[in-house]
Amino acid sequence: MTGWFKRRIETYKAQRKLARQTDPRAFKRMAMDIRDLALLASQLNPRERDIHKLIRSVIVEMERLSELADRPEFRKLSTGKKLLLRQGLQESRE
Repeated sequence: MTGWFKRRIETYKAQRKLARQTDPRAFKRMAMDIRDLALLASQLNPRERDIHKLIRSVIVEMERLSELADRPEFRKLSTGKKLLLRQGLQESRE
């Protein structure tokens, strides 16, 4: 009986963790963090135009992702796609 209860608790914890990871607000926060990092990088004033273009595209994409996270269509994405997106955002931040 206690084994069953322990498994139920572990399952519930795993479901809650997954829900937190795929929450649109979490994606919005991550996108805004990356956007802020890109803004800081642009203030370093690198002389190359290619770097400025890349930084600008990152800023624009993160703003678009933030807007997308607010839309109902984002909630309809599969959990797998959200997890892949989350992983990509984590890698981009690093």
